[in-house]
Amino acid sequence: MIRSALTLLLLLGLTLVAVVADAQEELLPVAGEEAVSLDAGSLSYDKPTDTYHAGGGVSLKRGTLELRAESMDWNRSSGEAEATGGVYFKAPEGVMEGDALRYNLETGRGLLSNGRAFAAGQSFHIAGREIEKLGVQEYRVSDGTFTTCEGERPSWKFGAKEFRVTLGGYARASHVLFYIKDIPVLYIPYIVYPAKTDRESGLLMPRYGFSSRRGTQFSLAWYQVLARHLDATFEIDYMSKFGIGKGLEYRYILGEDNQGTFHGYHVTEAGRTDRYSLTGQHQGSLPAGVRLAADVDFVSSRDYYADFGESYEIYTRDKAQTVFYLARNWEKLNLSGQFRYTKDLEQESEATLQRLPELRLAGITERVDDSPFFLRFDLEGDHFWRRKGEKGGRVMLRPALSTDLLSNPLFALVPEIGYRERLYSTSADDFQRQGLFDFGARASSQLSRIYSIDGSSVKRLRHSIEPEIGYSFIPSVDQSSLPEFDLLDRIGPESRLSYGLTNRFTARLESESGERIYHEFLYLRISQSFDFRESRRELEFSGDTRRPFSPLLFEAVIRPSRWSYLDLDASYDTNSGENRLVDYNLRGSLADSAGNSLYLDYRNRRGELEYLAAVLETALLNPVYLRLEDRYDFLTGKALESLVGLEYRARCWSFFITYRERPDDQEVLVSFSLGGIGRVADLGATRSAAANDSQK
Repeated sequence: MIRSALTLLLLLGLTLVAVVADAQEELLPVAGEEAVSLDAGSLSYDKPTDTYHAGGGVSLKRGTLELRAESMDWNRSSGEAEATGGVYFKAPEGVMEGDALRYNLETGRGLLSNGRAFAAGQSFHIAGREIEKLGVQEYRVSDGTFTTCEGERPSWKFGAKEFRVTLGGYARASHVLFYIKDIPVLYIPYIVYPAKTDRESGLLMPRYGFSSRRGTQFSLAWYQVLARHLDATFEIDYMSKFGIGKGLEYRYILGEDNQGTFHGYHVTEAGRTDRYSLTGQHQGSLPAGVRLAADVDFVSSRDYYADFGESYEIYTRDKAQTVFYLARNWEKLNLSGQFRYTKDLEQESEATLQRLPELRLAGITERVDDSPFFLRFDLEGDHFWRRKGEKGGRVMLRPALSTDLLSNPLFALVPEIGYRERLYSTSADDFQRQGLFDFGARASSQLSRIYSIDGSSVKRLRHSIEPEIGYSFIPSVDQSSLPEFDLLDRIGPESRLSYGLTNRFTARLESESGERIYHEFLYLRISQSFDFRESRRELEFSGDTRRPFSPLLFEAVIRPSRWSYLDLDASYDTNSGENRLVDYNLRGSLADSAGNSLYLDYRNRRGELEYLAAVLETALLNPVYLRLEDRYDFLTGKALESLVGLEYRARCWSFFITYRERPDDQEVLVSFSLGGIGRVADLGATRSAAANDSQK
């Protein structure tokens, strides 16, 4: 049958339209509303009820609304539409599909039977026997499910007899079953699930695990949005061998340049004193141009990180240090101060020296009138404190006079003479002072050449050579009567010549848009020093030898691309009879944009250390992502730590399992995440400490 298409345009606004059966009785003034378009295979009008009956495939459109079905009844007066058969309804807030729909175009309320709904701009799907649309964003669902997965048979879903959903808000339900595919696997008494893409408060997915050191583990966390620039995470951890851990992490951004994260944690343990930690970082400014930085790392006991640290960098820490730093710059002066508190985690720390506070005032180098001389000064003040042992303060002033004897673009020769005055006041009411001269000179040059390459991206190559030579002299002065707080209280005599050569290779890259980028892809430096005092030293015993040459230091940094680098440094002993490597370190990384990377860190210090750390991440098994870590001590022949991490990453969920082994602990951790909900990734006891390490 040839389809007949009848289009009825109801122009509602300034235009009045009437369907005439009896012109005087049926004139319908409906000004002030949008036009409605009704397209159908067959169309009839029932004047007494003011209802249109449409069939043969119907499409009704009004502004941004569209309703399609096999058949439809639409009451023009009330705006009520009843559609049946292959219903499709589209509105700015989303799409609804089902067997039948009763919808009121005026109120925006409706009831969908045996259907599903999808939120526009969000990966949130609803399905149910009945879906009642209560408003623009409000739904009530009977015998239904919700998920962030797509498809007729989603990977996971929550199901309940009845629940309510606010798009841009939450889905709330009682007596909920969690399904994997169509198999129920978990009962949840009550759930609040975010139905939005913006960050929102809610429960994070838990983490489960077992550790031979901590026992059975279960971690929960609640993420709370406090404001656009403030949020927090409340956490609780159960550890069967230690007890209950409670924590709070607070994050903030204040103004344009003040931001930070602070984390507090407390562990309640049976049979022993509670333990706690406070960690965090802050960067920002105060009034009058003062910069403020804080790096907080405080733990209540020396074994805190050993017991609760999950990564090698955390549980091997030998100290916990808290620093508050303040600085103010003027045109010619810089004033800075810091409070530094250190807790020794390897032994009792009552004798650990604290700097509370340290002050520094530095002046820029300035020419003395019209003379060829330049003057600068540094003023330092330190207050040294400890629970046991000598305490005191030290003020140190060092003015220095210098000149540039051969100032020209190719060569510079700068001698400098300085005087260091040290003043002490100690807990023994002892005041002491001592002055010490020093002299130094440095000659340097820089030669460079630019080569035209005209490659596809590399257009120019610059090679620079930077030779340098320096001499430093400090006379021999008896300092045994001075207090001894740090190395600056025992400055040894010196007569040393140092020399080095640096090569830099820098490429100029140009993008298709003409943007220029300068990339130093190769850095090479070799340096050494010669000690004149050691070369003249009297031999003290048979077999004693002079060692005037410092190890020859070689440094290389290779960065062929932004995805890879290789750093190498090695020192070689050139003194007579030695001629061997003292230490060498190699660190490198290779990565691509697909998620594959390799990191290596090898360290060798003759007779003291030989260590290798390797981290491999690969996406070659997609959707399975693999992470392998290994740390090995060659001197003892033992593995320090091994880790295998697997992530199965689906479109709307991920599953994580991690196995970590170290000499005194074996640990298995399991967690998963669902679209729209984050997960607990770390034990709360060291969560902020691990994050701070990753930023350093």
